[in-house]
Amino acid sequence: MNYKTVTLDFWDTLVFYPMTDEIFMERVEHASNIFRGYDISYETSIMLMRSIYENFEYIWHNENRTPTTPESFRFVEKILGYEFDPEHLRELIAYNEKLVTDKYFSLTDTVAEAVKKLAAKYKIVIISDTGFEPGREIRNALKKHDLYRYITEGVFSDETGFSKPDKRAFHKAAELTGSKFSEMIHIGDREAKDIIGAKSVGMSAILYTGFRDDDKNSTTADHVFGTWEEILDKLI
Repeated sequence: MNYKTVTLDFWDTLVFYPMTDEIFMERVEHASNIFRGYDISYETSIMLMRSIYENFEYIWHNENRTPTTPESFRFVEKILGYEFDPEHLRELIAYNEKLVTDKYFSLTDTVAEAVKKLAAKYKIVIISDTGFEPGREIRNALKKHDLYRYITEGVFSDETGFSKPDKRAFHKAAELTGSKFSEMIHIGDREAKDIIGAKSVGMSAILYTGFRDDDKNSTTADHVFGTWEEILDKLI
């Protein structure tokens, strides 16, 4: 197949997303320092941050969109029944948007070289469902690693208002590159989001299992690869 465009998932495909208890508790510690000014206990701070995670997962899986970080803290305000001071709200948003990309972002040399090699042959579009980290912070992180210049564009769910497997995410990538779906192949780690979304519009798809292999035995992907070397062997 003569592809013209490669679309890439971001988290757990290009970069590992660290969903750890340590990071959760860092978010709690930061929030608690602000919440105590509202007579919110540490235990309640844990509950409120957990509610953000649970609300995000529900919306992501049931509405095919991803709540933004401002939306998540407005959700907390609804639980509490009052609004935070605007400066406190800005601090909560800024800290949580930047925590992972500033402190835990890890892009391997192998992935960086793979993106560069793919970009020499194809147009590259990132199609990413975003969490606390908006597309803006993902772009900034890639720029710090001098990699964003190899990316044609990014389709980020916090900016578009829809997330994979919504067909509009893949239509947007096709519009940005002027490619037909038959000329495009998507690489991602989730069957329900990446593979089903890409296949629904007629794209080819690769399931990448290097960071997350939950779906490897039940995928409809055209190919399943666990290393970027295998992906390059197929596409270069």
